[in-house]
Amino acid sequence: MIDALRDADVAIIGLGVIGGSAALRVRERGTLVRSYSTSTVDCEEAARAGLTVASSLEDAVRDAGLVLIAVPLDRIAAVADEVMDAAPRGATILHAGSLQRMEALQFVPEHAARVIGTHPFAGSHRSGFSAARSDLFRDATVFVEQRATARQREDAELFWSLAGARRIEYLQAAAHDDAMAWMSHLPQLASTALGATLADAALAESDSTPVTAGPGARDATRLAMSALAMWRPLLERAPGATLAALDALEAHIHRLRIALDKQDWRSVGELWARAGEWRSRIEQGEGR
Repeated sequence: MIDALRDADVAIIGLGVIGGSAALRVRERGTLVRSYSTSTVDCEEAARAGLTVASSLEDAVRDAGLVLIAVPLDRIAAVADEVMDAAPRGATILHAGSLQRMEALQFVPEHAARVIGTHPFAGSHRSGFSAARSDLFRDATVFVEQRATARQREDAELFWSLAGARRIEYLQAAAHDDAMAWMSHLPQLASTALGATLADAALAESDSTPVTAGPGARDATRLAMSALAMWRPLLERAPGATLAALDALEAHIHRLRIALDKQDWRSVGELWARAGEWRSRIEQGEGR
């Protein structure tokens, strides 16, 4: 199967951080890659990086054996229409959207039959090809829709392994989206809220004075630099689990505030221990 994929062109539509990173790594692994983006800036930067950039989406996908759609969530359905019209009938079509439910993507039945969600659990607070790097997906987990056929699974596993992923997980779309509410949306929203809280505390005395912050504040607010333009379509279409996750976070913050006010160190310690144990398990898992 590796030889089959290498002998056929791979097309990547979208040259932001996800599509650009995948294109860079898959090309390094010896697979023919044609790319396309509606962003002139991304196309120019990708070409300077040595990628083959087609003049149109049709030219990019015309002879492709596999197509990855790596565009913002609210554009996936429209781009899928164009890809299905121009790509070979037997081509495998994947998308890298961070939501996979049909209603979130606004897919019609034709999309569901041809286009499979493959969400790499990796990314950056930055956007555009300038943020792309060939090692972005090193050892990453990719969530593939459980409804994929055997051929789609085989192609998805091969493509993402070439891109550097280590683990493939198959989930129903609804289960995937609910998981993302906790693993992706909540960290982003918490980071944004913390950044806004620190901003309101007037830590920066003036526009000409550099903001100083310790490593804890920097680490916890890195995601606050993410562009709302990237997140708004996702949050608009996110499942109710995102609100449930925020409710849970608010409850823990309230509990912590009350415990500190009452000097209830037992409650503080319980929360502290649970958080630390969870984080330690993450560290242990990454070290395997």
